[in-house]
Amino acid sequence: MTAVERTDAGPGQGDYFANHARARRFPWTLYHRPLESDLAMFLRQVSAEHPTGEVLVVGCGLLHELDAAPSGLRFHVVDIDARAVEAVLARRDPRILAGTVVAPEQPLALEALGRPEHRFAAVYAKEVIEHVLSWPAWLTGLRRALVPSGRLWLSTPNYGEPWLPALEATALELIARRDGFSRRELHPSRFSARSLARGLRAAGFETVQAKVTPTRLAITAWARAPR
Repeated sequence: MTAVERTDAGPGQGDYFANHARARRFPWTLYHRPLESDLAMFLRQVSAEHPTGEVLVVGCGLLHELDAAPSGLRFHVVDIDARAVEAVLARRDPRILAGTVVAPEQPLALEALGRPEHRFAAVYAKEVIEHVLSWPAWLTGLRRALVPSGRLWLSTPNYGEPWLPALEATALELIARRDGFSRRELHPSRFSARSLARGLRAAGFETVQAKVTPTRLAITAWARAPR
């Protein structure tokens, strides 16, 4: 069964939505391809442990990564933008079980997904946490959505080194303004690999690993819920 609950995406999200279509076009692939490669490895690991496990995708965008996902996994997608959820459901892929529009800045509540007692084998959120001001409570919500020892994967821009901030202040800002928004306040929460790992541990995650991608522009993190 699929379900979409409509909400407003929030200020600026309408223009920002256009970014999803760029992820697989050069030069945006320099940023996104390492993330997709690491995420594919994560999903293979989840599949090895839970061959028919259900995965919660927080901030689904256009779900490009579904093409390379193991065939046995099933997905429940959530996003703050109804258009993203509708675009994913429109694929009519039987692995996508449901889609829900959620309010921004709110910790994930399983009740909002219509499944208050359900827990997921894995949760991932690609390029989401940097948009969340109240990220400590948000991370705690993700942990509570996992089965014991369930896996979490996150990615976020790398603000622990100078390369990405320099790009954002110049070329990327010009492109954003052409598209009707600004990057200056786009990412209110900024992380280095070290600060992201520290935040995950503070939220109760274990076996935390955070690393910078080969292009030095982004961070990926793997973690597990307690047993």
